Amino acid sequence: MMNYQARCALSVLLVAASAGMAGPAHADVTIAGNVSPQNPSDPWDLGTSQLVVGSGTVEVTHGGTLISPGASVNGGSADFSTVLVEGYGSTWINNGSMGINRTNLSEAWVVVRNGAEVITDDLVVGVRGTLGYGRLFVEGYDATLTSRGNTYIGDLGKGYVELKQGGSLFSHDVYIGGVHGCSVCGGEVVITGSATKWVSTGQFVLGVKSPALLTIHRGQLFTAGARIDGDDFLNSHASVSGWGGTWTNQGLLRVGANRGYGTLTVGAYGTLVTEETEIRSELGGGFVKVNDVYASWLNSGDVTVFAIGNQSPSLLVDKHAFVSIGGLLRTAPMVSGYPYLGPSVRLADGDLVTGAMEVAEGDFDFAGGRLETGSFAGDLDNTQAGELSVGEVHPSTVVAGSYAQGPDAALRVTVAGSSAAPLLQVDGDIHLDGALEVQPADGSASFQAGDTIVLLGWSGDLTGTFASVNIALPLAPGLAWDTSALYTTGEITVVTAT
Repeated sequence: MMNYQARCALSVLLVAASAGMAGPAHADVTIAGNVSPQNPSDPWDLGTSQLVVGSGTVEVTHGGTLISPGASVNGGSADFSTVLVEGYGSTWINNGSMGINRTNLSEAWVVVRNGAEVITDDLVVGVRGTLGYGRLFVEGYDATLTSRGNTYIGDLGKGYVELKQGGSLFSHDVYIGGVHGCSVCGGEVVITGSATKWVSTGQFVLGVKSPALLTIHRGQLFTAGARIDGDDFLNSHASVSGWGGTWTNQGLLRVGANRGYGTLTVGAYGTLVTEETEIRSELGGGFVKVNDVYASWLNSGDVTVFAIGNQSPSLLVDKHAFVSIGGLLRTAPMVSGYPYLGPSVRLADGDLVTGAMEVAEGDFDFAGGRLETGSFAGDLDNTQAGELSVGEVHPSTVVAGSYAQGPDAALRVTVAGSSAAPLLQVDGDIHLDGALEVQPADGSASFQAGDTIVLLGWSGDLTGTFASVNIALPLAPGLAWDTSALYTTGEITVVTAT
C-alpha cells in the first residue's frame, strides 16, 4: 500500500497540474511540468513521438484520448512523475512499451481510475533504478488496464501494482520480480476488494531473480500454468484471503518451482482453485499452507510434494481449513535416497479429502483434523487426535499397509445400507483404540432384522479394541445392533432386541 507521504506528494502534484495546465482550456488531455512532447490536443495523437514524463504530470479526463507509440514515465532525476487516466470514456492507447520508473531516487505513477481504460503493449513497472519505485494503480469500478505483450513488475528496479475497488487488469505473460538478476529489486502486487480482478492468459511467474509478493484479499486472480519461484534462498510469497478472495489457476501450479523456495498461504475465507499442483521444498522453504477459518483449496487433479531435508511441512492443513484433492496426493524426495528430516504433509485441524494418497514412511503427520481418502498406500498412523472418515465422499477406503488408531483418535464410518465388502479394508495389521462412530448417509432408510454391515477387513493381525462404539444408524422398532463379531469378522448385524 502506498504510504502517507507518497499520497500527499501525489495530491500536491495533481493540484499543481490543475492550476497550471498547458494547452487549450477545452482539452481533456492536459500536462504540466517536464513532459515531452508539449501542446496536447484532444485526442492527443503523438504519431511517432514517444511520450516522456519526467518531473511532471499528464491527465486524461472527461472522455479524453491519448495515443502514443511508447511511453516512459520516469520521475526525472529525483522527483515524481504521474499519468492519471480518469473517468468513463477516458482512454490511453500506447502502441509500444510502457515503462514506469527508470531513475534512482524517484517515483513514477500511472493511475487508471473510475471507468477509464488503458491499453498498452509491453508493460514494465519498476526498471533500471534500484532506489526508485514504479507504481501502477487500477482502481474503481470498470477501470481497466490491458497489457497485450509481456508484463514485468520489479525488473532491475522496484515495482508495485495495486488493483482495488473493482478495477481490472488483463495480461498475457507476466513476470513479477526481476528477470535480470537484481537481488535487491523486487515486485509486489495487491489485489483487493470485491469485483476486482486480474486475468492472465500466458505465463505467470512470481519471483524470477528477485523476491516477489502477491496479496489477494477479497479480489480475484485468474492464471494459467502459474509458478511461485525462489532462487538462492530469495523466497517469493503469495497469499489469498477474505470473502470472495480467489486464485484460480488452469493447468499446473508450481510452488517452489526453481530451487525449492516459494510459498503460498490460503488465509481466512480465501479460496485456491487449481487443476494440478507441484510443491518443491528444500529445507521446508517451499510450501502451501491452508490454515485459517473457512480457508479452502480445491484441486481437481493430482498434488505432488517433492522435498529434501524438510524442517517444516510442505503442505499444512490447520485451523478448520478445507482441502479437497480429486486425484492423488503423493510425496517423494527431491533427491533420490535423501532422508526426510520431518513430515512433508501435516494435517493438524480441518479437512483433507483426497482421491488417493501415496506417502513415504514417516512423511505424513496425522496430528488432528479429518482425513478421507479412497486409498492410502503405506502404513497409516492415526495415533494422535485425528479422525479417519470412511464412506462420506468415497464408498470405501483401502489401506495398502497397516492401520493403527490411538486412544484420542476416531474412526467415523458413514453407511448407506447393508454391505458385504469391508468399508475399511486394511491389507496388513490393524491396531484399535479410541472411538468408532457409525453414522447414516443422507436419506438412509431404517435397517431391518438380518441386515449386516462389514465395517472392517484386514489381512494381518488385529490387536486392541475400540474404547467406545457409537452406532447411530436408524432401526425399525424392536431391533438392536449385534457387535459381537466386530473384532473377528469386522461386521455388525441387526437382531431382535432382548
